[in-house]
Amino acid sequence: MFMLLCSAVLFIQHLQVGNVSLTVALGVSMFVFAMTVIRVELGVAILVIAMLLSPEIDAGTGVSGERSLNLRYDDVLIIVIFLGVLARLAYEGHLRLWVPSPVNMGIAAYYGVCIVATLMALQRGLGAWDGRTAFFIMLKMLEYYMVFFLVTLSVKDMRDVRRLLGLFFVVAIIVSCYGIYSIGVEPRVSAPFEKGGTEPNTLGGYLMVVMGVALALFLQAPKWRYKWAFLFVLGVSFVPFLYTLSRSSYAAFTVSLLVVAIASRRYFFLGVVFSLLVVVGLALMSTGEFHLLPDEVEQRIMYTFQEEGGETVRIGGYESEMKIDKSTNERILVWTKVKFILTLAPQYFLFGGGVSWESVLDSQYARVLLETGVLGFLAFIFLQYRLLKTTRQSYRWTTDWFGRGLGIGIFASTLALIVHSFGTISFLIVRIMEPYWFLVAMTVVVRKLALSEHRGRVLAQREATVLETEAEAKTETAPKQVGAVEVG
Repeated sequence: MFMLLCSAVLFIQHLQVGNVSLTVALGVSMFVFAMTVIRVELGVAILVIAMLLSPEIDAGTGVSGERSLNLRYDDVLIIVIFLGVLARLAYEGHLRLWVPSPVNMGIAAYYGVCIVATLMALQRGLGAWDGRTAFFIMLKMLEYYMVFFLVTLSVKDMRDVRRLLGLFFVVAIIVSCYGIYSIGVEPRVSAPFEKGGTEPNTLGGYLMVVMGVALALFLQAPKWRYKWAFLFVLGVSFVPFLYTLSRSSYAAFTVSLLVVAIASRRYFFLGVVFSLLVVVGLALMSTGEFHLLPDEVEQRIMYTFQEEGGETVRIGGYESEMKIDKSTNERILVWTKVKFILTLAPQYFLFGGGVSWESVLDSQYARVLLETGVLGFLAFIFLQYRLLKTTRQSYRWTTDWFGRGLGIGIFASTLALIVHSFGTISFLIVRIMEPYWFLVAMTVVVRKLALSEHRGRVLAQREATVLETEAEAKTETAPKQVGAVEVG
């Protein structure tokens, strides 16, 4: 009946509008909704594919305000699949919007401050603040959290976790192959289907997360047939990662390597990483023919520090002897703007100027302070603390090697993204955040399953103790039998 109704709606809509692309998009959305209601895991699998392989449509500035609005089809799919999951849960008789986890409170705190700060900006009517841009940014943030909630509601056991993560790696391999194909074609490698020019920082952050999870699973895998698969993902992803020429991604990936080694307690691997970093550092500082990295990568890293023509770094208001490139210097100067604006008035200090105010692109933390003030900054730090706490619990509590590797990988990737966000707005970039929140949801499922196993073991031990106590009590209260004495 649902499919017949959808067919009728599509037919009438196409007769009235006559737009083939719109008709196809609506038909696919209805089909995905139906598949999600029938089998929830199919809808989530479609979302995993669409997160990186969904095309972008440049809608221009007339819709969103000052900045150009890029629409992606997975923006629609997230809402469609989320509604499909809710419909399925309602049909089964246990409708709920989220699974309990420590991350929920962090999301509520930060998003709540963003709403308050934006409403205050709307009331002030500041000239530098655009309401339409703020609306679409808030909607984009809500989509990230919808990905998190719908995955935690949909994934039930470790078998689902393995299947979806396998599909996630397949998509990562496809994206990496596209990146390898782009080497030499574009000045810097970027993700597919991007409008308005390449965004190498985006691909660098995404591949950094992929490699962090793959490396953790490689170290935890009990058999070499699994290790070779994760090693293949690492190798294919590392090549385009280098050619993104993203220095923030390089620094973040270094942090990810160290954290994975420490959390996995693979101290031999940690020693190898340290040794490799030292060798790479010596190779970069050498002026001879000793090279470990491609020329483009070495030139990009060394471009940061310039003896001639660079910007002089100011420390505490005084000029130092260090000179850096203009891009790096702008990431430092943005904090001067933060200091100036937050001291204008108490309301700016507490709640900032509202989401989308100033539109800083070079630092996530500077942007959070400008948009939401000190309260928003504290809520954002609280969210990151909850993320680190939850992912750490997932890998410490589970007994499954796959769940442990996933937890370690996302724990390391979260710390790496914190480093990455000092050079860009990592926690607002769609192609980083959608896969990231998907993986965070998987770790929450691993944590939930570990808690269920623990409760099962505790209940089994209690039942065994009760049975043992009852058996001992019966033995003590049983009448003693007197044996016959044989007289010879």
